[in-house]
Amino acid sequence: MTRALTIDIRHQRGDFRLETRFEAPATGVTVVFGASGAGKSTLLDLICGNLQPDHGAIRIGEQVFVDTSRGIHLSTEQRAIGWVPQDGLLFPHLDVAANLDFGARRSRRHQSAVNTQQVIDTLGLGALLQRWPRTLSGGERQRVALGRALLSNPSLLLLDEPLAALDAPRKAEILALLELIKREFAISAIYVTHSLAEVLRLADHLVLLDAGKVVASDRIDALMGRAHTPLLSMRADTGSLLTLQVAGRDPAGDGWLTTLEGQTVLIPRLPLAAGIPVRAYVPANEVIIATQAPQGLSVRNALQAKILCLRDRGDGSVLVELAVGAQRLLAAVTPAAVSALALAPEQPVYALVKSVSLDAPAGGRLLEMG
Repeated sequence: MTRALTIDIRHQRGDFRLETRFEAPATGVTVVFGASGAGKSTLLDLICGNLQPDHGAIRIGEQVFVDTSRGIHLSTEQRAIGWVPQDGLLFPHLDVAANLDFGARRSRRHQSAVNTQQVIDTLGLGALLQRWPRTLSGGERQRVALGRALLSNPSLLLLDEPLAALDAPRKAEILALLELIKREFAISAIYVTHSLAEVLRLADHLVLLDAGKVVASDRIDALMGRAHTPLLSMRADTGSLLTLQVAGRDPAGDGWLTTLEGQTVLIPRLPLAAGIPVRAYVPANEVIIATQAPQGLSVRNALQAKILCLRDRGDGSVLVELAVGAQRLLAAVTPAAVSALALAPEQPVYALVKSVSLDAPAGGRLLEMG
């Protein structure tokens, strides 16, 4: 049976009340997404042991972190939590090497699954070992904080908006490192953010938090691309996350051919081998709906689809949720277009997607799933 992270807690913090219940796989990255003030940081404080909930329980598999009904409340060290806050919080009186050594000495396991040199090499810390925290840039501090947390050999890694204090180039740098850490170290993590770009790059499981309550919790591919997903479907940048299978280079151009539920999809750039599954984000406002097979267009991707539902967002746009095989694709159209095309549930249509629209968000790249 797959281990699960189970959280069922209630906590009053001043005027704010957190009532959170969800279950997620205790593997991969669970992203907690919500606006400022939703309760994300309070939730992390409760998971790591900085706060004790008024009522409830937190467990990973058979390991119980806290259970108020049984009087169980493990300390942070007993929980073997790795913590990466917004500003890194390095020890100012220790150089980088000593900060990393502190993490390694906190490991609670006899045989660490994390190799010190591997962490230093992966995060590019070799040239920083003799530096003091005050001399480091924001991105360098976060790299050291990540290394220290990994070397503690945590049962769970908690990351509290680790990119929030960084400028755009440093965000891109650390985000790429987080993807690398996810692949290289296979450590379970809970990642808190209000950035959709970070969600799309990192999440395996997604928890949507609003005003202290979980409004949705599921695999990311089960929540993206739905017309009625709370917190996501009303965003201007809402869209769909598709899983594509690489087939090979496009013989007619510079792009790559992939398949989506048996249909061919052209994408612009993809330095990966054939047979590898990848994730691609498609903004809803980049999808065009046609009721007949298109002809004489520059758009190469015309996917056969079926309308599942429509949602008038009240802002001059209607979200149309489409089924492309077992996957979901959102299109944003005008109410006039809905009327002119007589769009309705169960109607077969074509979804037109420009190949340049198939990409990762925030200037990123298509993401390898293997």
